[in-house]
Amino acid sequence: MADDRLRRLRSLFDAQRAAHARDPTPDMATRLDRLSRLRTMVMARRAALHDALRSDFGAHDTRLTDLMEIGPVIQRVTHIERHLVDWIGPRSVDLGPEHGASRGEVLHVPKGVMGNIAPWNFPVESSLVMCADMMAAGNRVVVKPSELSPATAEAVEAAVAEFFAPEELVVVQGDAEFARAFSELPWDHLTFTGSPRVGRLVAAAAARNLVPVTLELGGKNPALFTGDGVTPDLVRLFLAFRTLKSGQVCTSPDYVMVPVDSLESWIAMAQQVWREAYARYVGHPDATGIINAAHFARLTGYVQEARDRGARIVGLNDDLPDAALRQIPPTLVVQPTDDMSCMREEIFGPIIPVVTYVSLVEAIARINAGPSPLASYIATHDDAAARRFVEHVRSGGSAVNNFGLQGGHAALPFGGFGASGHGCHSARDGVLGYTHAKSVFWGAADSIVHQVLTPPLSALTQYAADGMYVETPET
Repeated sequence: MADDRLRRLRSLFDAQRAAHARDPTPDMATRLDRLSRLRTMVMARRAALHDALRSDFGAHDTRLTDLMEIGPVIQRVTHIERHLVDWIGPRSVDLGPEHGASRGEVLHVPKGVMGNIAPWNFPVESSLVMCADMMAAGNRVVVKPSELSPATAEAVEAAVAEFFAPEELVVVQGDAEFARAFSELPWDHLTFTGSPRVGRLVAAAAARNLVPVTLELGGKNPALFTGDGVTPDLVRLFLAFRTLKSGQVCTSPDYVMVPVDSLESWIAMAQQVWREAYARYVGHPDATGIINAAHFARLTGYVQEARDRGARIVGLNDDLPDAALRQIPPTLVVQPTDDMSCMREEIFGPIIPVVTYVSLVEAIARINAGPSPLASYIATHDDAAARRFVEHVRSGGSAVNNFGLQGGHAALPFGGFGASGHGCHSARDGVLGYTHAKSVFWGAADSIVHQVLTPPLSALTQYAADGMYVETPET
């Protein structure tokens, strides 16, 4: 079976390569047709995708599926349709008077055949929003969904097969060994979304073929509250984003930083606003299940380790984890030490470390001393503090007084920085990232530079060379 899947993968890859060779720069009508079919596909398969996500997560509210899985694909396609002509059109470049009537331009041409390795936590969204960018750029795409969300992978594969020819867009499935082989193909561009550990392996495999890679990784995203930001409204907003999909979101705030003299008031507010929302959360329709038993055990293990080592554990209400439902209530780990697992590892669940700081300068230094996170957040009504935070913290993206919208808006590029990845998708930057910026020089006979370089070299050549060392006066 494994060999059959690998042979099919190679056959599909070769077919897309041949299709790209036949039509290396699809026209605008072709690109818009593919985008339109992508939108029609997810709308037509809405019910099937609802069922698949419920199957994989045990519990996954259909409203969240619409808002966070299917809706973003629709929004991405719609935004691209409105702007694609302006984004990918040729750009004229002024070459200077020494080139006479010569002219320059930059063309954004398709790279070719793209690979997209998608994660389990957003098995619809991350499988398909990148495809919108890639196909808008004129490419052909092979998607490898995560084997940890098998029902959704099957649903996405079936949907794609109904609406697209394999040489346009196709889905393949396999385990970790299959993913390794997928990474080793000579793609024209490869995108991976997942953990830093696996991201390193993907990048190393791609490097053997000099394949350009977009890595969308995770990280420990800080959420810093200034003293004036410790308000019920902002704490409620934090918890709203922190508990979406039970925290199984790469842009989810991972840990909280609060001023040392605001610690107890922040905890009290968190308990109050959560209990106002949910008398019980475990078993509630809003609660998303943890993806599998292993991740459930990992998360409860973080809490137990912290408790055993003397950290203060605060439940936001009286709920207890339920292994049968694979649901964990939001749980604070107060003042954990840096060597505890909940502070060393990306949590990806509803366990929330809370640490204190004395000054904003100290807090920023602490964040920047660690690996660069995918996102960083500040809750404050002090514009100067917010500006300092967003400009000085090293992270893929930032948000002020919200805790994740920067990662989901179709008009904003989304990407990591340093340990949280590189490259981006979404918006103009994302689409252009899947093109090659091709420089074109249209030469004209009256170019002085042509005369300078015409053999034999002359006094004009020396004059031009000397002129390069003359400082241009400031205007």
